[in-house]
Amino acid sequence: MKRIPLDWPNRQHSSTVSVGGLDWHVQLTGKGPVVLLLHGTGSSTHSWSDLIPLLEAHAQVLVPDLPGHAFTLGAKLEDLTLDEIANSLQLLIEQLGIEAPSIVVGHSAGAPLALRFAVGSPKPPKLVIALNPSFIPPPAVYTSFFGPLLGPITRSSTLSSLLASLSPSLGMVDKLLDSTNTILPETRRVYYRKLFERSEHVRGSMNFMAAADIHKVLVEANLYRGKLICVLGNQDAWIPVKPLEKIILDYFPAAEIVKWEGGHIMHELEPNKVAQLILEGLKTEFGD
Repeated sequence: MKRIPLDWPNRQHSSTVSVGGLDWHVQLTGKGPVVLLLHGTGSSTHSWSDLIPLLEAHAQVLVPDLPGHAFTLGAKLEDLTLDEIANSLQLLIEQLGIEAPSIVVGHSAGAPLALRFAVGSPKPPKLVIALNPSFIPPPAVYTSFFGPLLGPITRSSTLSSLLASLSPSLGMVDKLLDSTNTILPETRRVYYRKLFERSEHVRGSMNFMAAADIHKVLVEANLYRGKLICVLGNQDAWIPVKPLEKIILDYFPAAEIVKWEGGHIMHELEPNKVAQLILEGLKTEFGD
């Protein structure tokens, strides 16, 4: 727990769990059906910090730092594919001794991961909520930020360490955040800056993005039999709504599509709206 900053959001719910070669940082709170929250590339548990208190009276909320990210340590390059992370999540849930998730919520790259997890789960979730899902390739702004560091060279820590050291002075993280068309307040930006000062986080984020096999998720879309709700931000500059909507209609024709005003990280500014979606899902399944 020493590696978790004392001012990290919801730190009182944090613990570290070692299983399958990974040393996870997880936040777990509440009682009831399990809701699993999966952040996107470059993020962490903090992305859900305002949502967790809205859910914990109604559900047991499990929020991990994904392998390669933030304070979850020990991930090797081969551990960062969607299939491997989905398998690792199953091991984590078994180690924690909690029920299989009833609802899985994934933001951005966390959305295809949510579907891989659902397909491979012995007891699949009844509902997957995909917030601005990255079902299309990463945006140019993201690849221009990470692009030179992707590929075999990411096996070395040299460039990721350099990027982490330069990030604060060049304002790189703030430029990246602004490019999402979500104008986060300073109180939320500070956590992203802290993360990107960690070379392990930078390297893990790059490798996670490089390893994500989105095509496999799409061609195997019919393997998930539960309900899928896709929430799209009309102002998302990273994953434009029109091409994303076409992908969803082509590969997930039964999905419910909801459109909100907002950019790529809009869920951080709209925790009440996300909570409402989740609580409606719980009510439908459990009559709570």
